[in-house]
Amino acid sequence: MPGINFAEGGQSSTGSIIRWARILFGGDASYKELDAEAAAIPPGSDGLVALETFQGSRTPVTDPLARGALMGLTLSHTRAHIWRALMEAVCFGTRACVEALGLAGHECDEIIIAGGATRSDLWLQMHADISGKPIVVCENADAPALGCAILASVGVGIHDSVQEAVRAMVRTERRVEPNPETVETYSNLYKSVYSKVAQAARPIAHALSEFRNQQAATAVTESVVLAVRGGAATGSSPIVSPSLLGCDWSIVKEEVHRCIQVGADRFHVDIFDGVFLDSPNALTFGPQMVDAIRRSCDSAASLGPNGGNATLDLHVCVDRPARYILPMARAGANRFIFQWEAMGSLDSAMGVAQQVVNAGMKCGISLNPETSVNEIYPLLQAGLLDVVDLLAVEPGFGGQMFQRIVLEKIRTLKHWREKAALTFDIMVDGGVNDATVGEITRAGADILVSGSFLFMHPKGIQGGMEALKGTRAIQRSKLTTQSK
Repeated sequence: MPGINFAEGGQSSTGSIIRWARILFGGDASYKELDAEAAAIPPGSDGLVALETFQGSRTPVTDPLARGALMGLTLSHTRAHIWRALMEAVCFGTRACVEALGLAGHECDEIIIAGGATRSDLWLQMHADISGKPIVVCENADAPALGCAILASVGVGIHDSVQEAVRAMVRTERRVEPNPETVETYSNLYKSVYSKVAQAARPIAHALSEFRNQQAATAVTESVVLAVRGGAATGSSPIVSPSLLGCDWSIVKEEVHRCIQVGADRFHVDIFDGVFLDSPNALTFGPQMVDAIRRSCDSAASLGPNGGNATLDLHVCVDRPARYILPMARAGANRFIFQWEAMGSLDSAMGVAQQVVNAGMKCGISLNPETSVNEIYPLLQAGLLDVVDLLAVEPGFGGQMFQRIVLEKIRTLKHWREKAALTFDIMVDGGVNDATVGEITRAGADILVSGSFLFMHPKGIQGGMEALKGTRAIQRSKLTTQSK
């Protein structure tokens, strides 16, 4: 409907938490009785704070692995304290959504509440005091049913338009104004405690998720272990992308042709300027070399099934990457993967991604081993990226050992991708060889970038490709894991 749109910030758990708590307390007391007990507790629940992310976090941080928490529990706390802390946590989460929308340019003057929360005067006042916004309660609190009635009234001709029906059928019953004194108390608690607990709990929640995954993995049968995305059990092999950082630079054209002859149709080209990575050794290829590599691929049309259509992925790890976008597009690059750590802010990264797409290239982002994938979720949600390049070694030079920390990042990204129904690929870059490929592929990687292992393989590039794409390495890694 033209002119009718909205920006959304969501919480995964709200009323379900309150229902869970009532069941946990035995279900003997009614919601009103529990509210009355909680109303006698001062704001802040006598030093008890909760996280409402029982089923993951949606806004402002999208993290399916986030979990709920109670922080500050003592023997003096009662069920009333826990009840109030959980109610406050939901309100804090609402404030976080409102602030995130404000940062995106969507200002909020008032909050209209529908559903079960309208039946709790205590909760309505909490929402007003914690958000600092007036709370509006309409005559009909069942918003979905009212919306259906509005559309039906237009459909049968009672009203001429949805807008007219809304004006006639949506009516305010009351407003709950914030209490200035309580607003200040809650604001201090939100800034100094709630926001910090959420941030501090994130790595712990992820570690717990990894622990559960490890427990589940020990019970998986061999057939399930091999049923990896893009792996042997699905009847297809993972995509292997040779990294030209590991080839003989004096004969780049011949190296490209050798790769194409054994079936490679995707190349990884590292662009380091020696500035962002402050080292004279971190200086690699420029637009002229990319153009030469492009021409080398195009001249190999007769050497392999995809010789003339090889994809060039540029890993651009430089100072001010936007300067390189147009020159690399003109040189024939297909994908521009910029380094997240080179960005000063999320807005800067969003701007670079948009420029890459506008230049006619596909866009990806690369993360250092220690960087959390949580930081890039807003970029992925924007739909500008089609690949995430997880570095399993420090950027700058080849031949390093694989850092196992990346395995949990792969699993986290894969899980979030499925939950969010997005379609980006997960690329793993660095330390990929026949000893690590099994775990990498099982974790959920779609694209394997390998340099030194391929170009220095004793059986040549073909031997290296077979080792990475075959099932033997996966089986060997599985057996090693089980023996441990």
